[in-house]
Amino acid sequence: MALLDGKVAIVTGGGRGIGRAHSLALARAGAAVVVNDLGAGFDGEGAADGGPAQQVVAEIVAAGGRAVADTTDISDWDAAAAIVEAAVRAFGRLDIVVNNAGIARFGSIDQVSRRDWEQTIAVNLTGTAALSHWAAKHWRERGPEAGRRIVNTSSGVGLTPIPGNPMYVAAKAGVAGLTISCAIELAELGVRVNGIAPVARSRISEHVAGEMMSQVPEGFDRVSPEHAATVATYLASPACRFTGRVIGVVGDDITLFDGWTVSRHVDNGERPWTPEGLAAALADFPEQQDGRTQGIKGLQPNPTPAPALIEALAAIERA
Repeated sequence: MALLDGKVAIVTGGGRGIGRAHSLALARAGAAVVVNDLGAGFDGEGAADGGPAQQVVAEIVAAGGRAVADTTDISDWDAAAAIVEAAVRAFGRLDIVVNNAGIARFGSIDQVSRRDWEQTIAVNLTGTAALSHWAAKHWRERGPEAGRRIVNTSSGVGLTPIPGNPMYVAAKAGVAGLTISCAIELAELGVRVNGIAPVARSRISEHVAGEMMSQVPEGFDRVSPEHAATVATYLASPACRFTGRVIGVVGDDITLFDGWTVSRHVDNGERPWTPEGLAAALADFPEQQDGRTQGIKGLQPNPTPAPALIEALAAIERA
């Protein structure tokens, strides 16, 4: 018996890249899959195209699996209900939601447009929330049942932020927070909700990293999307014991992200602070968060803000 026999899954952005790998992996594990993909460009522009979703469905069916294509725009809150309806109509139930669809645009906060911001948030964050909403509503109407799963796609970019893509950073950080919130809310329905933060070959990563991502090496391929799909399949399966966590994956490296946590404390003996008093009290607090992030291989230090940034800002203030 396969790991996901009898389960029904939705994968958004399932027609290309990491989403395609998710769809194929879940099908290999025995799940029936609704492959949702609008088919537009990686930046969200361009006409809708049902071809990518249909092609993945054809691959699954040719291998003996069950799948249907769906081109609903997940950024439309109300329309996203149709994806849940498609799963129930085609396969009679819904067990797994993999919120993978995402777009990316680039530029610093002073360069990006309102459209850049709103479209990125709409697809990456609102789309994740919308489908989670409709799936959870469907499950609540049916009462608690074991084996339900939501897998959300966050990113190391959002969890250990970098410059040059503020709306993507905000959206993916939001997805991580949403993952924890939904895990708390939906446990009573038998739903485990986790996140994945993959570094893998996709249209977005090839745009950012060029040859490092686009070239397929001989031997072990660290950025193959199949590694991320294995993690997503695990998180979607009965073998997963986690909820409310974000798991990173780069090749065979698996990382566990811990979110914002309090590291220092000071009080004023139940007396109001003054700005001068705060300056003195916080004088020994570190300027940087002493963190780590996922590298292409293993962990790497990630003090935030970086020392060079702190010095550059100090130089301006000294001038």
